Amino acid sequence: MDEATRVALVRRNTVLLIVAQGALLAVSGIFFTLVVVAIVDLSGRERWAGVLLALFNVAAAVSALLVGRLMDRVGRRPGLAIGHLLYGLAGLAAAAAVAAGSPWGLLATAVPFGAGYGAAILGRVAVADMYPSEQRGRVVGILVAAGTLGAIGGPPVVAGIERLADSIVAPWFLIPALEVVGLAAVLALRPDPRALAVGGQTPGSDPVRARPLRELLRVPPLRAAIVTIGVAQTSMVAVMGVAPIVIDAYGGGSLAIALVISVHMAGMFAVAPALGALLDRYGRRPGLLAGGAVCAAGALLGSFTHVTPLVGVGLFLVGLGWSACYLGATAAISDLTVAGERGGALGFTDLFTSLASAVGALAGGFVLESAGIAVVGAAMAALMVPALLLVLPLREPVPGQWRVRTATIADEPA
Repeated sequence: MDEATRVALVRRNTVLLIVAQGALLAVSGIFFTLVVVAIVDLSGRERWAGVLLALFNVAAAVSALLVGRLMDRVGRRPGLAIGHLLYGLAGLAAAAAVAAGSPWGLLATAVPFGAGYGAAILGRVAVADMYPSEQRGRVVGILVAAGTLGAIGGPPVVAGIERLADSIVAPWFLIPALEVVGLAAVLALRPDPRALAVGGQTPGSDPVRARPLRELLRVPPLRAAIVTIGVAQTSMVAVMGVAPIVIDAYGGGSLAIALVISVHMAGMFAVAPALGALLDRYGRRPGLLAGGAVCAAGALLGSFTHVTPLVGVGLFLVGLGWSACYLGATAAISDLTVAGERGGALGFTDLFTSLASAVGALAGGFVLESAGIAVVGAAMAALMVPALLLVLPLREPVPGQWRVRTATIADEPA
């Protein structure tokens, strides 16, 4: 196809992916606002919040790996559609469980919620396919920021619906409603984004050999990127997962919880395009280092106080640091892979990240109950140190190009 046609198709697909990602992130903000307090209220035990989040992350891990590999074989659209469909159906099941007052039913929905999220969040694979490395950080940042309004506005809307409807069930129906929009956007993708990949790689006709995962993991920058985002997300999930419980225990109420979660979501998503542009200009390595440091600082600040505004500031910093790590890792891994291996590589990244998050979420609930939130924050901050030590010795002479021994690994390696 001629370049003008390709540019128009890339632009259309990018808009559709932004709509789908916006729906997904809005739903995620609603889900995390509702589910932690709901499971504690229904079960009467704080530790079950950690168990639920752990189940969510394990399901997301397995889904990301399997769907990522599927996307490398058959294209991006089928995997993304599976994710949005599962997330919407899980919302209906969760509403039924809360209406029935069943903690076990709500706990069970963590599996389809996690599986749907793990698949749908791979929308960044699709957008990374269509752009060269010098634009990739900015475009992935725009995609991540797509759900800012929904992610930030969702929690207060949840609190408002609960009060107006005098129902703890009604807000859950926002999830399937939004996922109908997300699913429709994914199904409208034409052609599949993988067919528009930089380098012209299409399913079944890759001109570049797709390397097995074990070979990819021997590349130091790729390995360091995976570890850094894994630890950053572990810290974020552990602190964010228990903060609503602490705020609720100190009389903050649903509105205070909603505002803190909104501030946290703002850190995660609102400035992502600017962070992505900085990654394209200054490199992925500085973004990973700065993101890890900010995430650790936020975990400490958000955990050593019960003052709700300070908890909000801490969670904002955790979200901001996570955003830099997430965008930096996504851009680095995309730079170091070709279209036929990118889905599997980012799927494995999400597998590692989600499993690490599951451990953090599970530990967060138990440590909160036994030792308090300050210990949770200190432990999560300490975990960032070895991850950053992996990034520190790396060399990136030009943004998106990594020097490994004597060879420079650049976008779309031959």
